[in-house]
Amino acid sequence: MKTEELEARVRTLEDTITKLEARLTVQEDIEAVKKLQRAYSFYLEHWQEDELIALFSKRDDVTLELNDGGEFSGPDAVYNMFHFEDHYPAFDGAKVAPPHYLHVMMSLCGIVDIAPDGMTAKGRWYSSFTGAMPRAGAMRALIGRGIWENEYIKEDGVWKFWKLFFVNIISSPIEDGWVKTPFLNNPPANNKPPKTVRNKDWKPYPSGYIFPYHFKNPVSGK
Repeated sequence: MKTEELEARVRTLEDTITKLEARLTVQEDIEAVKKLQRAYSFYLEHWQEDELIALFSKRDDVTLELNDGGEFSGPDAVYNMFHFEDHYPAFDGAKVAPPHYLHVMMSLCGIVDIAPDGMTAKGRWYSSFTGAMPRAGAMRALIGRGIWENEYIKEDGVWKFWKLFFVNIISSPIEDGWVKTPFLNNPPANNKPPKTVRNKDWKPYPSGYIFPYHFKNPVSGK
């Protein structure tokens, strides 16, 4: 084999290795984002506020939005949202979740897309929810479904939540079901965000509302 041919083959192999390394990095990032999202779900079960807060970026533009209730904007607002005594004052000022509180909220069917620069990502997930929480003046057994459309950011090599956005499809007492009672509001909290509502079109089942997708159709590209 001539020197020129050998050098060409080496360049081709080096190019292939570079491309494979880039693809591997993307897959590792996707798995890290998936682990972050799933960890969030586990910590929600018993509202472990320190663990939940640690998952979020400390950037000034970090945000958290729930349905059409407004936006928790900035680290202090986002972190305050997870203070149990403020989020659930119905438990008479309890600072941690009592044993009979339950908030199982599984992250399912995740679609994660990493930005070309590898520093941010977007993800869409279904939530499947089973809970025991105060609603309408009493503890209620609840069943729910919802969707996250989140943005993530890599800080010092670690993926964190940057912009969390969640909407309910249903949040219903089990004894009623979602056809009879599609949605029960949370009791009033002390840590409500300002009313800077971006998601003005949201309505739960049976409105037919479609939470906008962050991704294009994987077949048509539209």
